[in-house]
Amino acid sequence: MSVPTNRVQLEAAAVRGFHRFDEAIERIPTAERDAPFPREGRDRDIHDLLDHLYAWHVLLLGWLDAERAGEPVAYPAEGFTWAQLDDLNAALRDRYRNGGTLATARERLRESHVTVLARVESLTDEELFDPAGHDWLRGPLAEPVHECLGGHYAWALETLDAARA
Repeated sequence: MSVPTNRVQLEAAAVRGFHRFDEAIERIPTAERDAPFPREGRDRDIHDLLDHLYAWHVLLLGWLDAERAGEPVAYPAEGFTWAQLDDLNAALRDRYRNGGTLATARERLRESHVTVLARVESLTDEELFDPAGHDWLRGPLAEPVHECLGGHYAWALETLDAARA
């Protein structure tokens, strides 16, 4: 999916994507939700997917907070470049896998989803869509916002479906 070009599309993709992913988890029998995926990979189970999505919400909020405070934005994250995305994702998986239950991870993701959406709603259209509005980006803020919300939920749903196929 391409990056939405207006606020309605951006927020709709986020809400729709979150609900589709959450509903897909809900359709899995409770007894099977904690089972490891049958293939090897970075994301070993549903819990890892939830933690991954949550971790990128934390990153997005951190970027916005740093920018608001006039501080340098660590994009994508402190100590990582985009060329090290696989390493970053593995580090995030390990950092946010807290041993809690799947239910706890789902609730934490729901809460961060609401928090990030509220933050996005507080931004002006210019802040979201001006391609030159953020020194730390090479494009509009809507791009990483979409990738951390609607685009990421679509990825998680595809990953879940492929793991269960």
